[in-house]
Amino acid sequence: MTTETFRTAFPGHSEALAGLLASTALAELSQEELADLSRRYDEAVARDDVEMRLLTRPFSHRLAIPEYYRYTALHVFGWFLGQQDDAYGGALLAMHAILTDLSEREHEEAARHREPPGHIAERLRRLGPVLDRIAAMPVTPRGAPHGADLVRRLTGDERLDRQVLVLRRFCGFRRSDKHDEHIFIRAVQACELTFFMTRLAARRAVSLVERDRAGCLFWMDQVGACAELLNAIFHALKTLSPELFLGFRDATGDASAVQSLNYHLMELVVYGYDDRKRETFARFDHLRVIGDPRLRKFRSLRDAAGASGDLEVAATYAALERRLLVWRGRHYGFGRTYLPNMKGSGGTEGAGYLKRFVEKDGLPSGPRLTDPEQLLSAFAFR
Repeated sequence: MTTETFRTAFPGHSEALAGLLASTALAELSQEELADLSRRYDEAVARDDVEMRLLTRPFSHRLAIPEYYRYTALHVFGWFLGQQDDAYGGALLAMHAILTDLSEREHEEAARHREPPGHIAERLRRLGPVLDRIAAMPVTPRGAPHGADLVRRLTGDERLDRQVLVLRRFCGFRRSDKHDEHIFIRAVQACELTFFMTRLAARRAVSLVERDRAGCLFWMDQVGACAELLNAIFHALKTLSPELFLGFRDATGDASAVQSLNYHLMELVVYGYDDRKRETFARFDHLRVIGDPRLRKFRSLRDAAGASGDLEVAATYAALERRLLVWRGRHYGFGRTYLPNMKGSGGTEGAGYLKRFVEKDGLPSGPRLTDPEQLLSAFAFR
């Protein structure tokens, strides 16, 4: 087959190609097909075709992209958030968009059966409160807008509506042919957005702790709200049984969440540098930046709240820390249940790796620095 003949196998328009990829088990693409998608990425970059570039970037042979980021396509979220005036509200809108997309897919799957499978019906039941929680979350200390207000703004805003459409359709592709992989990848993406929101909220709280008590308390409450959101996402994810998970796990390859830069940066800002993760940071090129001395000295929310001398600030921190502890426990529980005696896909010891980091006592941090501003403020992807 010649190259020109082969190129006709894929549509030339980004939306048409997105539709084809959405109906394809990506793990079954041939080396020739993958090479063609990689060429399409290079061509899209050369002609500044933003949408085709976003769509085909995970297939690039030229870029050194960690497998986790090829799988999750977080660059699409980075692009989307870069178009928004407020990254925190943009992340909330992005999460609503992808989980609405997931809910619609689950409804379609339920409709294929005379009687919907029990786990699909339960999944839909659990997704509803997650979307309600997103809609109710405030975006600013002044009380408005909330998530629901951001969603309503889509009506009549053609530019934003197109951005949301790209977000929904240009990422979240399955590696397998298993329907249940949909909730896994969307839950991972939703968690990434929540890690980012948590980091933004924690940084804003730290910046305000000594000059705007009300603002500081608001953003600390938002850290707690993000922790509750993580717990709600995991509650929905647990409709994915271990058997269903193992049905597509191999297709995800080495796409391990241990590679998540957003997660590690969130923990750095909330708790401080965790020296127990030094080997993990050193093993992945894109995580080595966390070992930078400037970041290791960063003042954490824990330290800022503790040093404030304000009993309400300290109590608010203690409450949000309990919520985050619940999530870390559930994360460990997920690993223990779904990877009981298996290596994690990133080469870690699976559940054992997660167990080591449930507790966060005694992590050091120091004077607040502004030098690593871009890394600490931006949505992280590779």
